[in-house]
Amino acid sequence: MTFPRLASAVATVSLVMSTSLQAEPVEINYDKVTNLAATISPDGSEAILDIQGIFWRVDMESGESVQLTEPDLDPARPHWSPSGDFVAMQAFKEGTFDIWTMAPDGSNLRQLTEGPWDEREPEVSPDGSEIAFVSDRSGTYDVWTINVTSGELTQWTDTPGEEAYPTWSLDGKRVAYVVDESEIKEVTREGDVHDLVSGIDGVAYAPSWQAGADPRISWIRSTPGKADLMVGNEVRLEGHDVFPFRVQWQDDGSALFTADGSVMRLAPDDEAPEEVPFTAKLTIDRPNFESRANVVQDGTWPVKGIVTPTLHPEGDRIAFVALNDLWTMRIGETPEKVTDDTFYESDPAWSPDGSRLAYISDRNGSLDIWIREIESGEEQALTSSDGAELYPAWSPNGNRMVYQTEVGGTMLIDVETGESRRLVEDIFQPGRASWSADGSHIALAAVVPYTSRFREGTSQILVVDVENSEQTFYEPRDNASITTRSDNGPVWSPDGTMMAFVLDGALHTVEVSDAGKPQGEPRRLVDGIVDSPTWSGDASELLFLKNGELKTVEVATGEVTEVELGLEWSTQEAPAPRTIHVGRLWDGVSKDVRTDVDIRISDGRIESIEPHDDAAHQGEVVDAGDLTAVPGLIEGHTHQVWGNHTYGYGARQGRLLLSMGITSTRSVGELAYRAVGDHEALTSGNRVGPRFFYTGGPLDGSRIYYNAMRPVADKEQLDAEMQRAEALGFDIMKTYVRLNPEFMKVVSDTAGENGVPTYSHFLAPGVYLNQNGTTHLGATERLDYSRIGSITGETYGDVIDYFAEADMSVISTFFATEPSLFGENDIREDARVKALLPSSEQDVLDENAASTDTPETSHFLAQYADNPETFARIVEAGGRVLAGSDTPLDFVGVGLHSNLRWLARGSMSPFQVLQSATSIPAEELGLSGDLGTIEAGKLADIAFVSGRPDETVEDLIKVEMVMKGGRLFTTEELIEPFAGNGE
Repeated sequence: MTFPRLASAVATVSLVMSTSLQAEPVEINYDKVTNLAATISPDGSEAILDIQGIFWRVDMESGESVQLTEPDLDPARPHWSPSGDFVAMQAFKEGTFDIWTMAPDGSNLRQLTEGPWDEREPEVSPDGSEIAFVSDRSGTYDVWTINVTSGELTQWTDTPGEEAYPTWSLDGKRVAYVVDESEIKEVTREGDVHDLVSGIDGVAYAPSWQAGADPRISWIRSTPGKADLMVGNEVRLEGHDVFPFRVQWQDDGSALFTADGSVMRLAPDDEAPEEVPFTAKLTIDRPNFESRANVVQDGTWPVKGIVTPTLHPEGDRIAFVALNDLWTMRIGETPEKVTDDTFYESDPAWSPDGSRLAYISDRNGSLDIWIREIESGEEQALTSSDGAELYPAWSPNGNRMVYQTEVGGTMLIDVETGESRRLVEDIFQPGRASWSADGSHIALAAVVPYTSRFREGTSQILVVDVENSEQTFYEPRDNASITTRSDNGPVWSPDGTMMAFVLDGALHTVEVSDAGKPQGEPRRLVDGIVDSPTWSGDASELLFLKNGELKTVEVATGEVTEVELGLEWSTQEAPAPRTIHVGRLWDGVSKDVRTDVDIRISDGRIESIEPHDDAAHQGEVVDAGDLTAVPGLIEGHTHQVWGNHTYGYGARQGRLLLSMGITSTRSVGELAYRAVGDHEALTSGNRVGPRFFYTGGPLDGSRIYYNAMRPVADKEQLDAEMQRAEALGFDIMKTYVRLNPEFMKVVSDTAGENGVPTYSHFLAPGVYLNQNGTTHLGATERLDYSRIGSITGETYGDVIDYFAEADMSVISTFFATEPSLFGENDIREDARVKALLPSSEQDVLDENAASTDTPETSHFLAQYADNPETFARIVEAGGRVLAGSDTPLDFVGVGLHSNLRWLARGSMSPFQVLQSATSIPAEELGLSGDLGTIEAGKLADIAFVSGRPDETVEDLIKVEMVMKGGRLFTTEELIEPFAGNGE
């Protein structure tokens, strides 16, 4: 069969979004498409293209295009049946990947598989009766088939390996597939397995058989920065960006595939493929939501950032953290402060007899466990390592505790001697441990991935035998997760008969055996979104948080009672007026720099900017005549209270950020009450650090990975999640990679109507679902490939147009430390880093400096090699690029400067690079009137640096002073409380 040249195809589709605010329609004209996928009809007359998650049918002669699918189907990997009467695909419509079929005209959509499993990469058998695919329903990805008529399933492989990309032999008797990315095998219907390609140097994708009497297996090989078409062990085509989809071999020996943003045809004897041009046009109606973040004005508000509350064994008192201090309160009375400092406190835990209170604090330089005698008020540190000790939990007899390290290890410590031993090896972001009544076991939340091919799984109950460390996992419910792994349980009742935990956002209890095995189904005790459950000593009631309020529930009756806290907070008073004389001023508006000027500050805002005049000074005068003033930097992507990893910073985090010139941070995912608590502590002045624009845990689907992700089970929970977001005053919403498209749109529309922007990892389908932007150019996906960048890291015109024309923002997040930071002025020798970066993070920084990886040797680095220029293309086209680091996956403070230096490696000017951390994120927050530039009337958020960052971006890290809201800090003052850490 020959492949005719595809004529230019033009089609229009309007995706009308249900919202009261509509902007002008946006037209996207497709020319080159990132990771374009194509399947050709058996007679070669038509093609179905997957363009950014929407299927189109193209007539090969006339060039006419018809849109076949809607964004909420979220389909991928189409395959036209050899009989021509249907098309198979995988689709994420229901929140897992299922196998679907449709008629070639898009009608008769039919879901063939369902359930909690993922089923991917379908291919129709030569006779059209079966579809081969891979499924993780047996614990790893194996090859399965389904009968198209009867729905009968047949498992073809059952191995510990991870199989992918099944493809039928021409006679339909065998299926070839990739194993663990590095081998290609085939299996017969009888179960016999044969090797086809072994010892692959690189990653293997999408095998397919050539046509003819003696066909060979073809496949796509990915090596760092390259994607080649292979036949057996031989390279058939190199030097092109071949996309990771099956090649369709024709009877004449030619190959049809997608590469370089287009459909390609490679004739049997040709060395270079022929491009098959196409165009299509999409019209998107996107809402004109206006962002309005919360810059708190003067006033007094009730405290909602109630962090890790815990009920006294007698049930009459609570301990909690708020406004950066530890508090206790007898229920019905006024709260009393236990600490009164600017250090970090968290995780209070009453001893079983109620006479002592354990908590963590970094007053000695790192996060240690402290014990306070309630009657005498005497305190002592139980731990004193360079690392962080977190989540203390007393044994029933009060002689021991378990705690966790910042890297996820669970330790057992003797309270009297301080001797400790490891109980559980490091695991990824485990939850707080809880003891059985007899002290023989502990229970905690831990993630269990479905497979090793993708990292997501469920957060389950991990029960550990204290004597021998034997581990047993229990699901809270089949294929379900504890809602988060930080403060949502499991919490063992003091009498040992029950565990409490949060499931589907609601508070549940379940009866358990002495060894922690659930006995029966969980009981739903409190509806809505609940956090931080803790038991009374007699196991009769539970204390918990709901929508910013403390409550208790009687376990026997379900009766809920509000616990009045009566605690309020106010914004920090503005400092006295002052004048700053600076030698150079880059205001963030103009490319030009003003010299020798006075910045007059009053009530925390910039009153005026005038030529330097000693006679006109007001208030305290600060001479920065040898420094350049720039707008305070806005870190566009943080997770300040994300997990154990972040807790290692404690109070150092805010000081390190300020010392790097960062006066505002913008979070896209947090543990909710810890985030609100940080916001209130920072805004009230009880902790030193930047302004904090915050959110809660990203809303996710049935599979999760990070401890803060919130698996959403149904619409009822989704509605409750949005109510909590409003009650807690979130500035931002984020949906994560496994939330289904319908729910993604509900979040975007609900938040958008309240002026709150929504983000995800997805350009598509996010752009169709009213999201405001993506938090990365390339990061975790639910597909096995990205719609933003190819496997070589290339980005094509469709992506640029989406960001620019559809008004979608993107955050830089390079994830790799820019090499110049280890150059002449090695960041590791910087006093700020030595004092304020935790020791474990300094070790990682050393590892990064010693790495010899390059884009030519590392898939990871190759993915980002072209990103500086891609961001420049987006900016040139009129799009918005925000600088952000994704800390703590990158280094706090340092990571933003690393990202700015990466951006400067492309063709963005220093002016554009600096704007990505100043005026652009201020605009994204809806706060252009307050932040982002140095102008009269705006908040006095200013960094004072040596050098000329407006000319050389590397100079921006040379911060000598920083001002937030008119309050001035020198780097020495910020370092001072932790200066001993650098010795």
